This record gives sequence, structure tokens and C-alpha cells, in this order.
Amino acid sequence: MKAKMLIATLSVIALAGAAVAGNGTGDGTGEGVPKMDKKQVKDQLQTCSPELEKDCTKLKDGLPDEVKECVKDMTQAREKYQQRLRENTDELGNCTAEERDQLREQLKDQLKDQVCDREQMRERLREMRECLPEHQELMDQAKDQIKDRKGDRRGE
Repeated sequence: MKAKMLIATLSVIALAGAAVAGNGTGDGTGEGVPKMDKKQVKDQLQTCSPELEKDCTKLKDGLPDEVKECVKDMTQAREKYQQRLRENTDELGNCTAEERDQLREQLKDQLKDQVCDREQMRERLREMRECLPEHQELMDQAKDQIKDRKGDRRGE
């Protein structure tokens, strides 16, 4: 599975590189390609249009079926992400200041609950560790059991 994802990721990167290479003068100087910072590039990759993929159909024809399947899965995941992003943006734009304050309070309460839950888990873990015997104790018990079995066999 990891190999499939790696192959798909590399293939998508190659396809994106080929699509981007079509921009500019082609002389290797990078002229004609706009300069963007890392955040802009990330945003562009997350919200790129499906038309970008349609331009690469000739390149996709030579890909193995596994890679095509992984690219399809990644495309569907991207579309779901973009839909969620649009919904969240619309929802955020429609919120009033009171609703935002209420959401902030809810998030603060959730964070407090998570902190309490983590502390309870840590305490429970400490208790469980105290109940468990040490490794050396287990080894000694195992040795004693083996000695007892050997003694029982010889005594017969």
C-alpha cells in the first residue's frame, strides 16, 4: 500500500511538473512563471482546478493501472477537501460576532476537557504501570516455573 501511494505521489508530482513546465519561455530561466511563496504554492495545490488534470491526459495514458487508481483516489480526496473548505468559508462568512464568540467558548471548553482527559489517562497509565510486575520479576517467576517442572519430572 505504501509503495502504491509513493508511486502515485511521484506520478502526480511528475504530472504537475509537466503541466507547470508548459508555462513560461522554456529556456530554463524561469521567466514567465510568477514568483510565489510556500503558502501560496500550497494553497494553489490544494485548490487547483480539475482542468489541470485534463491537460495531462496523454501523460496519464502510459501510467500503470495502480497509479491511475491512486491518482483517482487522490483526486476524489482533493475534491472532498475543496468542498469542505468552501462550506467552511461560506459558514464563516455568514457567522455573526456572537456566534464566533460562542464557537470560541466551545473550543476553549473542548480544550479544557481534552486536557483533563489527558491527565486522567496519564494517571491511569501510572496506576497500570504500578500494578504490572517488573521485567526482572517476570523473568525470575519464569525461571522458578521451569525449575519446578524439571524437578517434577525428575521426581517421577
